[in-house]
Amino acid sequence: MENSVTASDIDTDFLPLIHDIIKSGERENHEPQKSAQEIAVKIQDLQKKIDLAREQIRKLPGIQYNSEQQLKAMDHLRLSLQMKRQLLLKYRHMYSFDVPKY
Repeated sequence: MENSVTASDIDTDFLPLIHDIIKSGERENHEPQKSAQEIAVKIQDLQKKIDLAREQIRKLPGIQYNSEQQLKAMDHLRLSLQMKRQLLLKYRHMYSFDVPKY
């Protein structure tokens, strides 16, 4: 099985990088050449982070199912849970056997 990834493991905090790109663009008036290079590097960093997030999202369990399939599976699991609860209630009220203690 591939490395299991959870949604909380995926770093989707892109705003700080976007903020840095915008700030670098604002500084472009003072040092155009240096700022353009800085912006290009920061845009590449953002693209790498987005690509990594996409790659990790593809590894999430259940991502291959569409919403219809997910809802159908949830209904099936809900029905199974309801049946198991009914069985537990049924067997809870049955007579228990006394096991002799030694």
